Amino acid sequence: MVQVPLEERARRIRRTILRLAATPVGCHLGGSLSMVELLVVLLGRVMHVRPQEPRWEERDSLILSKGHAAAGLYAALAEFGFIDAEELVQRYNAEGSPYTGHVSAAVPGVEFPTGSLGHGVGLGVGMALGHRLRQRANRVFVICGDGEMGEGSNWEALQIAAQHKLSGLTVLVDRNGGQNDGPTESILSQAALVQRLSAFGLGTVEVDGHDLEALARALEAPAEGPRAIVANTKKGAGVPMLRGKGPHYATFNPEQLKRALASLGEVTP
Repeated sequence: MVQVPLEERARRIRRTILRLAATPVGCHLGGSLSMVELLVVLLGRVMHVRPQEPRWEERDSLILSKGHAAAGLYAALAEFGFIDAEELVQRYNAEGSPYTGHVSAAVPGVEFPTGSLGHGVGLGVGMALGHRLRQRANRVFVICGDGEMGEGSNWEALQIAAQHKLSGLTVLVDRNGGQNDGPTESILSQAALVQRLSAFGLGTVEVDGHDLEALARALEAPAEGPRAIVANTKKGAGVPMLRGKGPHYATFNPEQLKRALASLGEVTP
């Protein structure tokens, strides 16, 4: 079987996200595009999963705490064979569809329905502790937004993770600098995020969140306790016309989709 380069997988995931933005209700675009490399490295290199057997007992788990970025996770799951990409595009956010605008556990590969920010880390800690108690090697990966790190429940959960030395837990912060109400730094500064995570007892590294190799090295490094990876990203990343200014939410018309795909390097009829 020919191995598809991770860079190409990232481009294809972005293409699907753009197509989801052109569905009748659109999608959370900027934050979906910013985390693509995180998803690619996790699903394509680091995590132990079986797309055709999504509830495999020995699987690693991915929790998207920033559940409003469902379009990004769904697109990645389609790229790695958990779901069908065309069905996703046709049924996204449609009545009766499992592909809701905030992630749904009815979709293969999704562990929990999330979207109330601040819940994902607590869920991840509980799962990692459960695996420890059952003497299982399953790992848990949680993707959060940087604005979400203003939620106090995250820090309570992280203290528990550190106290129990949950080496099976990794928290990835998609630090794209923006949230629904504006720039993260103007709302509740996360400038000291790396230092705070370290002070709470997590082995913490800061990386370029669009550098696949840097992400892989950080994720594959041995750990004696819970880890945090602060991934510096850009909203709208990978689509030149959107990079750094990608809207929080967007509904593209056909011409906008054509321009976005062309910016990505796609040729459309």
